[in-house]
Parts: sequence; structure tokens; C-alpha cells
Amino acid sequence: MKSLKISMTIILAALAMPSAVAQETHSHQHKSEEAQTAVDEMTTATIRKLDLEYGKITLKHEAIKSLGMPGMTMVFQIEDQTLFDGLSQGDNVRFKVEKKGTALVITAIEKM
Repeated sequence: MKSLKISMTIILAALAMPSAVAQETHSHQHKSEEAQTAVDEMTTATIRKLDLEYGKITLKHEAIKSLGMPGMTMVFQIEDQTLFDGLSQGDNVRFKVEKKGTALVITAIEKM
């Protein structure tokens, strides 16, 4: 009887393992999808003008899918002045923008 209990315990543990492995795999896939979504939210652009004094940047950008906006050249605000570090007119960049009130604000920007 004791060996039957041990055998049943081993069988039940073995049956439970694929589920745990599947959950771990699903969790990893979900994190990868979130990382890809963050990259997908970035829009490609070329810097036309930097205005450090007023915290503004003029970009000629591709369509911004998250806002349903076609490609164009326009001015954006940047709340965090450190985002300007290392950027120059003419640089190709990828950026993320959010609508805050009536303003479109760059929340992330990186050189390509």
C-alpha cells in the first residue's frame, strides 16, 4: 500500500509539471510581447530643430499609430530636458509621444 501511495504521488507530480512549464513559457512569451509592443509604439523621425530654452523639438515624423496621426513635420514638447542630451539637428531618432491635456509630449527619444 505504501508503494502505491508513493507511485501515485510521483504520477501526480509528473502530471502537474507540464502545466507549470506551460505557465512559465506563457509568462515569458507575454513579457516578450510587451517588450515588442513598447518598440512598436516608437515612431521614426528626423530632428529638424531643437529649442533647449523652451523645451521643444521639431520632428519630421512617420505616422504615429498610437494617436492615429499621419506623418508630418511638427513641434513637440519635452518635459524632461535630459532627453535632449546627445541629440542634434539632422539626427534620425525613434520617439514615443503622449497626449497630455492639449499638448503632445515626447516621453522617450533615442538616436537610431
